Amino acid sequence: MKNILATALFGALFLLAQPMLAQDALLDKLADAACACISKKDTDAMSTDDLQMQLGFCIMEAVGANQAAFEKEYGELNPSDQSAMTKLGEQIGMKMAFKCPNVIMKLAGQQPPQGMNAAPAAKAKGTVSGSFEGISGDDIATITIKEANGRTQKLLWMDYFQGSDALIENPGSLKGKSVTVEFETIEVYSPQAKEYFDRKKVTGLSVQ
Repeated sequence: MKNILATALFGALFLLAQPMLAQDALLDKLADAACACISKKDTDAMSTDDLQMQLGFCIMEAVGANQAAFEKEYGELNPSDQSAMTKLGEQIGMKMAFKCPNVIMKLAGQQPPQGMNAAPAAKAKGTVSGSFEGISGDDIATITIKEANGRTQKLLWMDYFQGSDALIENPGSLKGKSVTVEFETIEVYSPQAKEYFDRKKVTGLSVQ
């Protein structure tokens, strides 16, 4: 009898934990996307109010890019619900504190420790979904994705990632198919411009 009760209790706890795990994973994804967004802005030149507003835009952009997953966990987003929006911002902000701490610390009116500014931006992650257009390049391959809004994204293929084997064996196999590409933002030096630029490096690819 004790074993049956223990098994039932464990099963109940496991089922209760599933939504929490799914929500936590979604918040991680939203924080990654928001960090990737804000890392492209000149936050050093922003006031605290401007930074807060821009961060809000980045969070909304992250939610919009993951709308289906968000509505599955939280329901339809209601921007007029200030309480819910504040709670969501706090939850994502807590995740961002570990992913791009320089932004969160500046928002709190503090300076990040020396050496903390550059690293988080280089590790900022996100996803791009759309139609697989093809691969170009000689020394370094570039994967082209066309989003539903018509915007074209070019991402660098620099090392192994999950899903790359299919592209090596048959480069044209995904032409026109809907895919989701995971990426991290890195700095790339341009000899012609003599400065660094942020570029997206592919870290994973899946067919939808």
